[in-house]
Amino acid sequence: LDPRDAATDVGATAVVPAPVGGDSGDFLRFCAVGWMRIRFFSKEVVGVVGTAAVRRAVTAAALLSATVPSDDSTPAPATEVATEDDGLTPQERILRDLGLAEPETEEAKAARIQKLEAERTKLKTQKITNVFVAILAFGAALINYGWKVTHPVTAVEVLAQMQRSSDPITLIGNNGKPTVVDFWAPWCDNCKVAAPTLRSVEKEYGDRVNFVMVNGDLGGNWPLIERFGVDAIPHMAFVSAEGDVETALIGPIPRSVLRADLDALLERAGTVTADEVKGREPLPYVMFDAFRNQPELRRVKF
Repeated sequence: LDPRDAATDVGATAVVPAPVGGDSGDFLRFCAVGWMRIRFFSKEVVGVVGTAAVRRAVTAAALLSATVPSDDSTPAPATEVATEDDGLTPQERILRDLGLAEPETEEAKAARIQKLEAERTKLKTQKITNVFVAILAFGAALINYGWKVTHPVTAVEVLAQMQRSSDPITLIGNNGKPTVVDFWAPWCDNCKVAAPTLRSVEKEYGDRVNFVMVNGDLGGNWPLIERFGVDAIPHMAFVSAEGDVETALIGPIPRSVLRADLDALLERAGTVTADEVKGREPLPYVMFDAFRNQPELRRVKF
């Protein structure tokens, strides 16, 4: 479209603009007339979507042409763009006049830069903190590992710790929980082998099952050894919630076996009548029955 034909169109101005290359006033008038013509045709033919596209095209062309020097002028360096009293560059002024953008004030620019610097400082501080925490955690892990290597916890110490935290023997048949009574001794190699497994099972079932440890080397425990019919260690007696010794497992026992028998005892914990007790199925894993010939001694109370 030739902007000089604008006088013949409805709504267009009769002023014929000068071609690009004149002074800045002619150039601005040229852009204004061209914009008016394009707006007229975009509203009548192209529609709203076409108007937006044409508007962006005219804006881009204006921005590119705004810095084109005239034939009788010397190009100014890019860093020395001429401005008017409002402090805006020609590109910013065109965008403002077209309603496409509002120029950023010095106060807004300073605030934006200040906010950006604050975010960068915060991120940098957070990174330093994370690195410091990671170094501390790594150092603590190394110290813990070194302590465990230089001060290993032996199986006997595990058994001694379990002995110190043992439930009292008087809980058997009195608190509604099944009980495991483990007879051990510091010199027993099989007791040392079974210690880690028994410890892990105690941590898993400790809130539902009583775990009683009995050191067979202590003379005061001989009455318990005789009462449970212990003739070899390690000897783990599985006692029901009512106080009946269901079975005894001798030697190192796999975790899966211990868990199966404990689960069965927990399922039976609600059995209360004598008929229900007599009708019970045996535990999934049974080994030694110290009361086969004396069933009346099967129930223990303390």
